[in-house]
Amino acid sequence: MNTTTIRRPVLAIAAALLVGGLAACGSTPHARSGFIPNSVTLASAGELVSEWGGKLDPSTVGAVKVMPATTPYGGKYGELDAEQLSEVRVAMSEALTKEFKDMAMKPGGRTIVIHAAITEIKPNQPLRNIAPQTQILKRGYGYATCEIYATDGEGGPIVAALMQSHDTQRLGTEKYSETGTAKRASEDSAKKFRELLFR
Repeated sequence: MNTTTIRRPVLAIAAALLVGGLAACGSTPHARSGFIPNSVTLASAGELVSEWGGKLDPSTVGAVKVMPATTPYGGKYGELDAEQLSEVRVAMSEALTKEFKDMAMKPGGRTIVIHAAITEIKPNQPLRNIAPQTQILKRGYGYATCEIYATDGEGGPIVAALMQSHDTQRLGTEKYSETGTAKRASEDSAKKFRELLFR
């Protein structure tokens, strides 16, 4: 038996472990939390994204009100403390406010109320993400799931809903903070929700 014969099974096993490890780090849709009412039937809109509704005429909207974002599910945020969760909620609220700041008040127009939550977070492990050799199998990487819906008025019918998960990316700085992926997910979900609402 030569070294080539020995090397092939070893390489095959390593490749299988690598693929399995990468697959386990995300890239699978997360279960709905119940924040978006179950009466809304979400449909897949690409990897890690589900949505429903939208297509509002912006000219009919008099105001957009963003409710404070929430983190309503204890036990779904890893070891993040109260201060870190507060930072994530603020990031989500600010991202949504920024996306809709151009919606001028129009007398007689409808008021759209936006409700948002970060429903699950797997925090990053920054010390595992410092150097390329420490990022094997993305073991220090996390993910975050955001759910957003809009109602026509305070207690009116739902007009759009979005659920999106965001995996930590190899390029970028989000992996160097425990909450980096959650904040990036908030920004990305806010943009996607704006597109959904008025597309």
